[in-house]
Amino acid sequence: MQIKTSLIGGLIVTLTLAGCSTAGTKPETSNSESAPVESSAQTSEVAKETAPTQPTPTTEAATSSGEVYEGTITGVISDSMCGKDHSKMGGLGKDPAKCIEKCVASGAKYVLIDEKGDSYSLSNQEKPKELTGKHVAITGHIDPSEKAIHVHKIVSQ
Repeated sequence: MQIKTSLIGGLIVTLTLAGCSTAGTKPETSNSESAPVESSAQTSEVAKETAPTQPTPTTEAATSSGEVYEGTITGVISDSMCGKDHSKMGGLGKDPAKCIEKCVASGAKYVLIDEKGDSYSLSNQEKPKELTGKHVAITGHIDPSEKAIHVHKIVSQ
């Protein structure tokens, strides 16, 4: 029974994230007379109806248990190379926005540095370009164990 429980839990998380990854996209349509193709979001809805229901964890409970949850984290947009400390980039580090741009151009990724100093990878690498070095609130599916955010919305603060 232990294996089945963990397998079901893993499938629920996978289905939740699969539904999340199609947010903002239109379902596939077909002009042919064949049966319409179901999108991942539609498949997820069917799976949610047949899967056992589980309460959505609160931010604090999810963080302590390591489960993926939907929420908002505030912090500063930075890059994966420097993180919260741009001083190792010499003179360029005096202007964090320019440093971040240079690091991203060199292959680093945009990240969110939260108030505790933790770095979270971001699924959306386009929107942070506009908010480089700024304090933001990011809403999305948060995976505390992987330190990753599937971004739904980024708002400058």
